[in-house]
Amino acid sequence: MANFHVPVRAFSVRIASRSLCRRPLGQIQARFSSQSAATGSITQLLDRVHNTTKVYLDFVKSLNLPEPSYQYGDGLDPRQPLPQEVADARESAIEATYELHHLLLGPLGLLFSCPGEQLFLLSLQYIYRYKIAPQVPVEGTITFEELAQATNLNIKDLTRFLRVAISRHVFDEPEKGIIGHTAASRLLINNPMVEAWLLNIAEEYWPAFTRTVDATEKWPGSEEPNETGYSLAFNTNKNPFDEISNDPRRQAQFITAMRFSHLHPSYHLSHLLDNYDFGTGECTIVDIGGSHGEVSTEIASRYPQIRCIVQDLPETIADWTTRVPTSLQDRVTCMAHDFLTPQPVHGADVYLLRWILHDWSDKYCVRILRNLVPALKKGARVVVNDICIPEPGELGPKADRDLRFMDIAMKAFNNARERDVETWGELFKEADERFRFLGVTVPAGARMAIIEADWMGP
Repeated sequence: MANFHVPVRAFSVRIASRSLCRRPLGQIQARFSSQSAATGSITQLLDRVHNTTKVYLDFVKSLNLPEPSYQYGDGLDPRQPLPQEVADARESAIEATYELHHLLLGPLGLLFSCPGEQLFLLSLQYIYRYKIAPQVPVEGTITFEELAQATNLNIKDLTRFLRVAISRHVFDEPEKGIIGHTAASRLLINNPMVEAWLLNIAEEYWPAFTRTVDATEKWPGSEEPNETGYSLAFNTNKNPFDEISNDPRRQAQFITAMRFSHLHPSYHLSHLLDNYDFGTGECTIVDIGGSHGEVSTEIASRYPQIRCIVQDLPETIADWTTRVPTSLQDRVTCMAHDFLTPQPVHGADVYLLRWILHDWSDKYCVRILRNLVPALKKGARVVVNDICIPEPGELGPKADRDLRFMDIAMKAFNNARERDVETWGELFKEADERFRFLGVTVPAGARMAIIEADWMGP
């Protein structure tokens, strides 16, 4: 799964308040932040940049911190959550500068600027492959000649790749031929999660991107995970997950990359737990594809009346007793199950799919949902915790671009996709008409939606 950065609090689609005991339905309503405003004139955008940036800088100054710069230690700690007003102002400023940049480029410049991001990624791949960043002093500088000797690289190649990175403020060249660190380049030193994420994009996704149009020509409209740009790029008839699992290094890198991408506060489980009412009575939740039980452990810790059954493949849950606290193992248990086969747990109250359907095409999502049907009692809930994208034009161009990038990356990788409200509803309807789609909620500060349906059949 690709995870590109998407602004938090992008939009919200809500229905009436709900719980397991009280289930009133309401009209679906969409509420969008100020980022959804249409592109303004250059003068309007300049005013917006000025006003929103002032809110952000005033907050930085209130903490007695230096203004953000490209140097290490300036500005805010990126891990620090921002007050919502400040976060909104920052994102609005980013949107406005993005639009301003495009307007000033003009139509031809807009098209010609596209390859730049890919070439920057090529530079980062070179830097990581040859472990260049640790050879640059954390404090001080080094010449290109000295760096070439330390890394045993050709100085002409080294210089060219590094100057591409420097143009993006990754490393600094304070004097010609001399290189030092910036805040961004220091993140490339002994940071295995950042390394895994960037290399995963460069080594797994990027080759797939280059063959995706070829794949649409060879397999038009395919929803199979092994008929993709990835399949052509790696000359494989396996789905990407199976292909990657054949190589321990690539598998470890992929897993680490996914863990890193999920560390962002906007993906935190608290957004689900704080915004979904599991009720006050006894309740059984089946955590489908629940990995090592992290989600169920958090739910059980918060709700002492809830029992959770974690389902995943045998090799994934083999050591679950070492991962789930002993004090919770009477209410959090694990069982082997492949969600592409019929659901074995009948009569549960909630069937939870967090970060599952995102990785599958519509064809397989319908199959996953249909596999639940024989197990469902009337009133049972299916709760999907996944991304939900708004309609085109309902976000600012930058936020919308990031979501569309995620969508096309999933297409290239394994024919999966990102979905909007309508598409989520259609999945349930196609799976079985007896599902009642209740709608979507995107909590403030979250990138993952709470998508709900209940079972109206016998």
